[in-house]
Amino acid sequence: MKEVLCWELRSPLSLALASAGAVLVGTVMKRYYLVWSVSSHGRPYGVEVLGSVFREAFTGDVYLLLALLVPFIITLAVRLERDEGVALSVYSLPVSRAKILLAKFLAAFITLFLFVFAVYLLVFAIHFAATPDAVISVLGIYTVPMAFFYFAVLLFMTSVAALIAIASPNTYISIFGGFIALYLPVFLGTTWYGPVPWRNALIDYKSATISVWSDPVFSWAFMKMTLLPALVLFALYLVIGNWRDVR
Repeated sequence: MKEVLCWELRSPLSLALASAGAVLVGTVMKRYYLVWSVSSHGRPYGVEVLGSVFREAFTGDVYLLLALLVPFIITLAVRLERDEGVALSVYSLPVSRAKILLAKFLAAFITLFLFVFAVYLLVFAIHFAATPDAVISVLGIYTVPMAFFYFAVLLFMTSVAALIAIASPNTYISIFGGFIALYLPVFLGTTWYGPVPWRNALIDYKSATISVWSDPVFSWAFMKMTLLPALVLFALYLVIGNWRDVR
């Protein structure tokens, strides 16, 4: 499975999409920091203030971009070969269908996480580069909780898109259905599913000086909104994908 995963990670289409999406996400975050900096009237930036801003950069516009990007990338990995009837990746080794599906899922998820979270850190560090000591302190305190936040959120979004992709009759329905499933909670203002409860957990946090692990992103309340449904949806993705015949 290692060879299959490496092949999928090197997919030019997925890398190009992830790069373009990361640039857009970084642009939105930069705009958020610019607006905040103007509203702060040039006040000195302390660790506590920058820590709050660092966490709140996951905005509604960032989620909208991810709701578009995730279905595109997962559809390229899961549906394109099935719909075109041409295998872009030919496997000479005895690899089970479940392992191929797992490799495609992991490749999409790893690509999304690395590109998006790297941009998240980079834009913050560059924008507040005038206060390097505060930036280093903020990153030292909040990088682990925010990495887990992005891990859980992107895993959930990828699982939703993967399940819809493998169950959809074609590529177009896969992309459109994935976007609707991910963005509908925002449109409806759902408080138990989607970015509204995630953002509440992101903003309402305790001081990390006590312990990094006391952060609410590590709480059961947050995990049951992200990781638990993600694992269930991922299991359904493997079951349906292993059951359906490749056309």
